[in-house]
Amino acid sequence: MIYLESMKIDEDDLLDDDDFELDSLNEDAVSFACEDCDHRWEIEDEFADTQELICPMCGSSNITEL
Repeated sequence: MIYLESMKIDEDDLLDDDDFELDSLNEDAVSFACEDCDHRWEIEDEFADTQELICPMCGSSNITEL
């Protein structure tokens, strides 16, 4: 067992480096930034062309692809 600030964590709950899958990284995503509020988000590449680019935070259409 590992104790962190009075919190008990079972070692079986921790991920080993071998358990990390590179497939969990979204390499097929396109990143966008809102020029008005600087909110940044990603959209899966296959959906990037079909979605109207509107900032999900402020509703602005002043969007830049990163």
